[in-house]
Amino acid sequence: MLYLQTKKLFRMASVFTVLFFTSCGFMNLRPVSIVTIPGSPWSVLLDTDSPVAVLFDTEMDKTSVEDAFFISSPGGIVDGKFHWDKNDMLFLPDYPWLPGIRYALILRGSINSLDGRETAVSIEVPFFVMHRMNLPYLVSFSPNNNESVNVFSSVVLELCFSESMDRKSTEDALRLELPGEKIFEWLGDDSILRLSTDRPLNPWTVYSWTITEKALSKTGSPLAKEYGSRFITDLEREFIRVLRILPLMPPLPGNENVQNSVLWGAWLPSAPDISTGPGYGHGIGIEFNKTPDSESLQRAVSFFPSLPGRVEILSPNSAVFIPLREPEPDVIYTMRISGTLRDTEGLRMGEDHEVYFIYDLPFLEVLSISSMLDLYAPEFSSLDPSIGNFMEAKSNTGKILRIIVNFSIPFAPDNYSIREEIPLKISLTPFFPLSLPPVAVRQALWFSPDRLFLEWEGPEGGSSEVPHYYRLFLPGGIGGINNGQGAFLKNDLIIFLEAVE
Repeated sequence: MLYLQTKKLFRMASVFTVLFFTSCGFMNLRPVSIVTIPGSPWSVLLDTDSPVAVLFDTEMDKTSVEDAFFISSPGGIVDGKFHWDKNDMLFLPDYPWLPGIRYALILRGSINSLDGRETAVSIEVPFFVMHRMNLPYLVSFSPNNNESVNVFSSVVLELCFSESMDRKSTEDALRLELPGEKIFEWLGDDSILRLSTDRPLNPWTVYSWTITEKALSKTGSPLAKEYGSRFITDLEREFIRVLRILPLMPPLPGNENVQNSVLWGAWLPSAPDISTGPGYGHGIGIEFNKTPDSESLQRAVSFFPSLPGRVEILSPNSAVFIPLREPEPDVIYTMRISGTLRDTEGLRMGEDHEVYFIYDLPFLEVLSISSMLDLYAPEFSSLDPSIGNFMEAKSNTGKILRIIVNFSIPFAPDNYSIREEIPLKISLTPFFPLSLPPVAVRQALWFSPDRLFLEWEGPEGGSSEVPHYYRLFLPGGIGGINNGQGAFLKNDLIIFLEAVE
């Protein structure tokens, strides 16, 4: 009956066949076929009294086979009895298999068949008597890999297991060299192990630990695999971290050396945190709990999308990031301070600090476009571009067309290059009919920082039968109409002017 059960197990198990050749002169040179049950590494026996077996395709010398066969376990060689059924050898342990224990079927040495063939064998098949997923494993550990810890930490190492563990085997399987006497504390029905010591750890030292498969659960199952990690000690109890990030208004001209506050110097906070985005010309203030290393801080600050800039130290625990180019409105920026940031003692922050914000930069808009008959005449007609893109424009008998563009935000009064550049970006071109001659800018004047007067020569007034249309174009985008203080038209603006006399 036992043999039939083994045959059934053989049909269900994953089986491999190893062929060996003989060197016995002129005798039978056919290979001896050997099949083991279990047949593949890490197989699982279904019961604690299941036999293991070695099956041959020819009648064997039993003594040579039994001498080459044994079962190993963490506790040593397993005792048991052999049973032969023709060409098949079965092994039954004296005591039931222990669930979760790693056993190995080993056949090693020279074995002989009764027809005179001698075969050298070396087979090792590790197996369990339960599914490996039931083995205990390490759920988590603290401190994390490469984490810095204080030399006076009350708990040096904490291991959290998936099952309740056997205390002695687990403590013996844990390898960690510490100064002083090790103190083990078990929590959570023995699923949590805390290790401490009666002496401080050595500063600036790398400690490595491992725990091997010799750690057993309370049911006798070994740890699924060996685990290990390391941590680094320091002298401080507190690591550097970011306390807050907020927008800062720059010092007023001539007040660069005036100290408005101990923390921010001559800069002034414009909001309590970065959720209110910085405005044009603003910096981004960073406050730390400790003094950062200045060189490390320069490397630690980055933005996505990219925003070039420099970092200036304002006080021992604060700094300001100053953009070196105009940021864009309506763009979500990610400011990252890398965990590699170090304080003046050389200790790293550990984790990245990130904030997300949008610059408080309104887009430039055109509030109205007005047509004038001549330079000193009152406004003739006006258009609000937000509700239309067509207007009449009076062209006098000298083929002169004049308009005033009223912007929503003033242009930089001291930035003469911007104010001279804007009229060159605005164009007026014939649109219909195609036979209309080209036009040219005659003059451009800024009536005020937000009102631009433009005069073109060449537009011809049409009639009711043949109207004349001209296309007024103001380019948008960051390379278009820009007030020199970070505000620009979001999109291109196109207005069609009907020239009338």
